[in-house]
Amino acid sequence: MVSRRRFLAAVAGASLGAVLAAFWWRWGGAGGGSAGGVRRCGEVRLVYGREECPVCKMVVDYPPSSAAMRARVRGVERWYFFDDLGCMAVWYREVERQGGEVLEVCVRDRVDGGWIRGEDAVYLATGEFTAMQTGIVAVSPDNVEAYRRGVVKGPWRIETLDGPQNYSPPPPGEVRGVVDFKCLVEKFDYGAAWSVDPNWYRGC
Repeated sequence: MVSRRRFLAAVAGASLGAVLAAFWWRWGGAGGGSAGGVRRCGEVRLVYGREECPVCKMVVDYPPSSAAMRARVRGVERWYFFDDLGCMAVWYREVERQGGEVLEVCVRDRVDGGWIRGEDAVYLATGEFTAMQTGIVAVSPDNVEAYRRGVVKGPWRIETLDGPQNYSPPPPGEVRGVVDFKCLVEKFDYGAAWSVDPNWYRGC
């Protein structure tokens, strides 16, 4: 027969175990260091105004639609930077076409400006301006409704050629579609003269 003291000790132990498990999930385990299972990227050394997008060849200088990718191609590992999430999707496929390996993708959360893992983000097809006019922005799953409500938090701290600066993000746009990372990298592509099919995300 279990004594009352042992029973209470067992309950307390189980409660502590649940708390520790939740802590592990949120900060160190499957959640990868962030709430809601969304993994935050480490420091992304993107200097706006210095890096060139490998797809469109534009200088990366627009934070809301920027992204970064660490990849290994022909034995060389390096970071690539993008001024638009559409360019990131195109380059993802190009790395694979060349037999390379994408090691990490980081995108800016359009609501709070934080860098999050690309695979964990939700991608919104919107009517807002982006660097290549794709209208694609990334948010963490918890921030989808905040974006829909017009909530954008700022300023963001960014690195520029002139040093660290505060960046005030523009207001969000109309949400036309919601897709995941797999849909973005498999379906998005530019048309002739860098045109964008407004229905590219249909069928995801």
